[in-house]
Amino acid sequence: MRAGEIPTSAQPSAVLARGAALFRRLWDGLSSVPGVRCFGPERDAPRTATIAFVVEGVASSEVVRRLATKGLFCCHGDFYAPTLMERLGLDAEGLVRAGCACYTTDDEVDRLVLAVRELARR
Repeated sequence: MRAGEIPTSAQPSAVLARGAALFRRLWDGLSSVPGVRCFGPERDAPRTATIAFVVEGVASSEVVRRLATKGLFCCHGDFYAPTLMERLGLDAEGLVRAGCACYTTDDEVDRLVLAVRELARR
C-alpha cells in the first residue's frame, strides 16, 4: 500500500456495505422471533442501520434492563415522537432501539437476537 492510500476495508462503500449486511442480519433475526414486532422501513429500504422493536408482554424498559445485564446496550422510549407512540399504542413504554455501527460484530448481532429470543419466551 502506498503512503496516504486508504485500505479497501476502510473505504466508505465498504463500511456502508458492512453496515447494511449487519443490519439485514439484525432485522432478519429479530423479525423471526415470535412475539417480537419490528418497526420502520423494510430492511432493504434506504435507512440507517437502526431498528425499533417491542417484545410482546415485556415492557421496553425491562427489555433494555435485561439486555444490559448481558452486555448488550440498547435504549427505549418515545424518541421525541410521542404522537407516533400514542398511535401505535406504545405511549407508556415506547420502543426498544438497537443499531449497528462500523465497529459492530456479527457475534454482537447474534447475541442480541438470542437474548431477545430468550426474553420473548417468558
